[in-house]
Amino acid sequence: MKKIALFFILFIQIIPLCAQNNLFVTAKSGLNVRENSSLDAKKIGKFNYAEKVAVLHKTDLFFEVTDNGKKIEGQWYKVTGKSDSNLEITGYVFSGFLSKPKQKDTFIFLNYNDNFDYPVIGASKGKSFYGFINTEEGRSYLKGDSIEIEWETGVVYIAGDNDRKQLADFIVTTKKVKNGKIANFREAYKKEIEYTYTNSYTQDYLDKLYLEVENYIANSDNELIKKIIKDKEQLGYTIEEKTVNGEDLVVIGIYKSFEEKTTPVLWLSYYPEFPKLYEIDL
Repeated sequence: MKKIALFFILFIQIIPLCAQNNLFVTAKSGLNVRENSSLDAKKIGKFNYAEKVAVLHKTDLFFEVTDNGKKIEGQWYKVTGKSDSNLEITGYVFSGFLSKPKQKDTFIFLNYNDNFDYPVIGASKGKSFYGFINTEEGRSYLKGDSIEIEWETGVVYIAGDNDRKQLADFIVTTKKVKNGKIANFREAYKKEIEYTYTNSYTQDYLDKLYLEVENYIANSDNELIKKIIKDKEQLGYTIEEKTVNGEDLVVIGIYKSFEEKTTPVLWLSYYPEFPKLYEIDL
């Protein structure tokens, strides 16, 4: 599985993997092609990074190489494709430096990211974060949901720099495996969280902030918040800009309301660049 950067890269074209026997070269320095299935065999050419090759035969002759201190296992594949000299060649390569066919695994859903020329699903597994180019139209997942993702490798072209190729992971299918805490919160609470603000914010900003506040509330260990949710009392928050200890902050004030009266619960600071909410004292 290849982790891809979600930021600072602008893509202008997307080409998904078209067939199961078509794989891509993952070695940044390229992949040597040999006459026979042996490291002593004559080199007959080289495939560039992200070049597509067709697998003709898997030899089941397994071996291991060390690349930058990392051990990589694979076998000899007989493949055909276009070499770095723009010629069609057929020969043997080490499969450890080729992309994998379709893969499937379970991840924690983080977000939908539409800030580029393509839509991306952000997900995590353990302490690792992943971005998958999302070709599905549905947008029903909530942060924290466990989702099964089936994906395959494809190529995107980076704008500028002579349209350099970059490998990326393309979603084939997804499905929810288990509700996260936000989904469980919505099912149990069955109310919208109210909010008020005085400054001028875009609706996109307000929507993203709502999801972050909802995520904080759904995952909170605060006993008062848990009681408010259990009793189905109205939760709300204010959005204010304050200077706290010499730092300009976006401050979120969580409250409960009853008969037009509000009771403060806690204060949070919001850092949209992460995004993250932190509890503070005012």
